Amino acid sequence: MKGIFFTEFLEMTEREYGSPTVEKVISSLDAGYHGVFQPLTDYSFNHFYDLILLLSQEVKLSPSDIAKNFGEYLFSRLVILYRPQFAGNSDIFQFLEQIDYFIHVKMQEKFPHDGIKGFKTERLNESTFKVSFQSKQELIDLAIGLFMGCQKFFNEDLVLYTETKTVEDKETVCFTLSKTRVLV
Repeated sequence: MKGIFFTEFLEMTEREYGSPTVEKVISSLDAGYHGVFQPLTDYSFNHFYDLILLLSQEVKLSPSDIAKNFGEYLFSRLVILYRPQFAGNSDIFQFLEQIDYFIHVKMQEKFPHDGIKGFKTERLNESTFKVSFQSKQELIDLAIGLFMGCQKFFNEDLVLYTETKTVEDKETVCFTLSKTRVLV
């Protein structure tokens, strides 16, 4: 997992809970990094999940809620970092149709990674869209948070259904997003 996830997570933690919480979480992290992560360096996913668990214990929120909150925060940061890719999309489905290109081409340019193998997207009709990809179970809440941030950015109200399937020892998560109405 790229260091950018760690640095953004620690920035979110400081913004939401303050520097003392960041210091406490970092001091409890048994990774030997002392809170210093290089954005382009690969780190163990287990260390990232440890950060989520430590923050969860410190602020008394579930790891699921921490991951969702981080996903929503991360989406807002991606909008800032990659503004041109977001500007040309009129709605959330139009953006999601390009998500594989965005993650595997545009993000790859700045943060080379092996990461998620690929997104499959399908517009089922004008109000329903499906996104699926191979994922670790622990990343599902992060993905849900990213969708939450996405719906805020595009000012659309979505209902999200999640289904996990295992095919040939590979776990695939399928998200079905249904538009209900535009938020005002």
